[in-house]
Amino acid sequence: MMKQSRTVGRLLLSLASLVIIIAALKSISQLLAPILLSLFVVLIVYPIMLWLERRGMSRWIAYTLVVLGVIVVGAIFIIFLAVSLSELSITLPKYQELLDARLNGLEQWLASHNLRIEKVMKDVLELNWFNPENIFQLLFYLVSILLETVANAGFTLLVFIYMLASAGNFWTHLRRELAADLPLLKRFSTFGQSIRIYLVIKSWLGVMTALLQVILMWILGIDFAILWGVFSFLFNFVPNIGFYIGLIAPVIIAVIKLGITKTIILIFGYTLINNFFDVLIAPHYLGQGLDLSIVVGFLGLVFWTWMLGPIGAFLALPLTVMVKKLLLESLPDTQLLASLMSSNSEKDS
Repeated sequence: MMKQSRTVGRLLLSLASLVIIIAALKSISQLLAPILLSLFVVLIVYPIMLWLERRGMSRWIAYTLVVLGVIVVGAIFIIFLAVSLSELSITLPKYQELLDARLNGLEQWLASHNLRIEKVMKDVLELNWFNPENIFQLLFYLVSILLETVANAGFTLLVFIYMLASAGNFWTHLRRELAADLPLLKRFSTFGQSIRIYLVIKSWLGVMTALLQVILMWILGIDFAILWGVFSFLFNFVPNIGFYIGLIAPVIIAVIKLGITKTIILIFGYTLINNFFDVLIAPHYLGQGLDLSIVVGFLGLVFWTWMLGPIGAFLALPLTVMVKKLLLESLPDTQLLASLMSSNSEKDS
């Protein structure tokens, strides 16, 4: 009886500690988000720096090239999105006029067939959420938060530069300090490898998916096809719901400008392309890289979005893997929970 009471007391103490830790992390989420983003960028580019060194390049030259490469790519990305979103905001009034014209035409067509629903049409026209400008605000907000994190007064870049500079020493010290604890050292190594596998594969699949979707939109005549392709690539990192968020803007423009037939073609083609890469190809590779069940991936998305804001949606899966491999698998009391989070547990059952 006393043993059971101690077990319950330990469980309650653990839950209370977890709540305190989550509350503390939530209070510093604005500081934590750019740090975590920098960490995962370092995990991606550090192997490139090592590869340059193995090619005979000195460490500081390899380091400088990698940093400059990240800065150039980030600057091009930010400038492109800023210019494209600015042009889109100028074009929005035209889309509103086209939408009003289509709704008025629909109302006249219904009236010509003795279908009197003027009140319904009036209510639709007065709906604020039906305004394209308001709908696009969701996408603008999500991307602006991402850009704000990337360009947060240079803080993210500064953290990235220092992390990359000390990455080699960090791993050297880590191996030396954990030499006697091989399981924990292996978990650190497995975590880094898993995240690199995930980010590299997801990036390439996202590029191929977005490229084919841009070609489809260009053929159909969708405005700002490249911008929506970039959005598709970005939301490719958001599990479960990223595809649907990336589809919103092209569908709105297709409905307003091209009509129902081409909108249906767009939705069908967009979905077919996404499913080919996301359903047929990605699980074979990403399942090995992350080892997370689908349910855990979705719950991780909800939790990290709440914790860090929109940037948490893009980092949800890597962060969930980090918690699983570095925390839950390290403690005897939580190893069962870590096992249940694995995708392999679903297959074994």
